[in-house]
Amino acid sequence: MNGVSLSNKVIHWNPKDFAVSQNFNKVIRENEKVSNDYYWKSNRSEGVDCFGRALDLTTLINKPDGYLQGSLSDVDDADYYQFNIAEYRILGTVSDKHNLDITVTLDHIPGGCDYDLVLYDGDGNQVGIGRDNGNGGKSVIVPNWNLENREYTVKVLAKDGSPVNAEEYYHLSFQTQKAAGDNVLRQQAKEMQEYAGALRRKLHDGQDAAEEKQALQQIREKYGAYYTQQMDELHKTQAAEYLPEGEVFDESRKAELLSKMAAGGELTEQEKGLANIFASAQEIDSATASAKLQADIGEEIFRQMGQSGISPIPSFEVSIGIDGKAEVKGIEDAAVKEKVEDILNGFSGELMDTYISINAGMQGMNKQEQYILKAAMGIEAFLQKATGGKVALSDITVENGRIKGLDVPLDRLLNDPGQNQTYLDYRADILAIKNYESMEGNGLLEAFSAKYVVDGKTIRTAGVILRHHP
Repeated sequence: MNGVSLSNKVIHWNPKDFAVSQNFNKVIRENEKVSNDYYWKSNRSEGVDCFGRALDLTTLINKPDGYLQGSLSDVDDADYYQFNIAEYRILGTVSDKHNLDITVTLDHIPGGCDYDLVLYDGDGNQVGIGRDNGNGGKSVIVPNWNLENREYTVKVLAKDGSPVNAEEYYHLSFQTQKAAGDNVLRQQAKEMQEYAGALRRKLHDGQDAAEEKQALQQIREKYGAYYTQQMDELHKTQAAEYLPEGEVFDESRKAELLSKMAAGGELTEQEKGLANIFASAQEIDSATASAKLQADIGEEIFRQMGQSGISPIPSFEVSIGIDGKAEVKGIEDAAVKEKVEDILNGFSGELMDTYISINAGMQGMNKQEQYILKAAMGIEAFLQKATGGKVALSDITVENGRIKGLDVPLDRLLNDPGQNQTYLDYRADILAIKNYESMEGNGLLEAFSAKYVVDGKTIRTAGVILRHHP
């Protein structure tokens, strides 16, 4: 029995009822401990319930009253959130959880503001743009085009020309309903079940199952092609709002728009609309990061150098490692070199994010490598702050599930975090990083650095050139 006795009276306490009364499992907040301004930094973990279990946007699917609270800090801010619909794409045993039509809704948009909602699939392709739902919000339907496309990301941003209110929260929520019995997902599942069953039997009996494997692959390719076809048709329908009748948008025009964005050029409403339709999340982020580097970060770096008496600005190379420390090469004067490194260290996080967002090679990393890289940067920043720079990730080892190389207070917090979700997250990331290093080596983290070149008037990386205007 759950209850406490006070003055011979038993007050019954039901954990489930308490959780409901406190909106646990139903209302979560944007994780402000991590940046989610770029697609590759999508915010995975946003909260914790009354039992210490991690919550993210996925946990709100099929919760009618559930929503996520988030906010935009300024007009240039963008919030990315990942979710996974695998549980609702398979023929499960719970009748109300499989083969659902899923809608994502953005509402509670602050008064006087207009926010947009964009949906991307696991490859960063745009597969839906929020439309007015008649209730003051925006809604987008998750496409039922392929059984195997299960990872999605939503992006919240201010509509062009709209102000933001950083003090008020927007809400993200899901609405679900049973999908039609003859939808594409069920058709694909039905076609695959026949061969999947035969495959399992043959593998169990040690028989050759090449025929079944080939058949399953052909089915996957068939529905993969259907997915691409549907996405192309969606893009054409969306583009009709911006293009004259009969005009076709091609890749060369997309490249022109992205180059214009990257150079900090002002796009027309039509150009912005077309770029958001046809460009991937990674392409948009790369162009956005390039423009930010040019308009904001680079100019401020040059300004601070001038204020510090560095004139003329010398030519040099800079590398920023996972630990966030800038290393300058090419400046012989030790005093000048130290000043430059101090300035660049103040921008190390922004320069790292910009480099990763711009560098096309980063997009070729698999999801595990991306996770390890993001986790390592977060852990290095945490250790720098928590230990005053005395301990780095490379100083830490793991033995029998315990983290070694920490002083007593931090050792206790990370090895015995209890229900403290912050330290549970840090601990999980450290264990994942060290496990990856034991399996794959530490080449990924040791070799990685954000590299920039300054020649006195420009700063550049990944083909981006930033002009200095004294």
